Amino acid sequence: MAIGLHRRVSPILTTLVLGTLMLLAVGAFIRRDVAWRGSLGLGRQPVGSVVGWGLFGLGSTYAVNLLLTVGYLFSRGGLEAQTAGRIRWLEYFADIPSETILPLAAFVAFWEETVFHGFLLGRLRAALPAEETRGATLRRDALAVVLCGLCFGGGHGYQGVLGLMQTTTAGIVLGALTVWRGSLWPAIGAHLAIDAFGLLIIKAAVRSLGGAVVLGVMP
Repeated sequence: MAIGLHRRVSPILTTLVLGTLMLLAVGAFIRRDVAWRGSLGLGRQPVGSVVGWGLFGLGSTYAVNLLLTVGYLFSRGGLEAQTAGRIRWLEYFADIPSETILPLAAFVAFWEETVFHGFLLGRLRAALPAEETRGATLRRDALAVVLCGLCFGGGHGYQGVLGLMQTTTAGIVLGALTVWRGSLWPAIGAHLAIDAFGLLIIKAAVRSLGGAVVLGVMP
């Protein structure tokens, strides 16, 4: 679906339509849940905590993905070859106007985190069996985070193998952050920063024809 839309429709319209549909789908599932804020991890959180842990999520995601990317590049022909393979969708995102990057990144961060690490991850944790021991609970949560991360990365398959690996890793890191903090807001903050920073890198790199664009992470 993403590949087809990306060939015909502007990235802003694609994002708004897809995000709205996904949020409506989640809303349909939780419409009778009186405690839906808590079940999605959207309860109130101090702003300072959200910002601090969001920055931690941003740094952790980029640190892990930097190691992953460097290893992948060494094994697959280097930076130039990978940039050439991703240039089509990179140019597509580079067309997003600078003034819309922040609000667009905020919307994407909210709907993707709500759908994946609010709704899906919560349901996976509830569905997977676990004994009443700390070790069993940790194993269940780890499995749920990985499964959710794989689903998250799969939704970004249009970015190619490296992009799939990067977004899967980002999904796992942000999912683990959500479970650890017991709230979705730090992951939303981290996701917003990752996407906004990634879009700025893409715009700058495509304009200058530099190879650094391949290092951008855009969950």
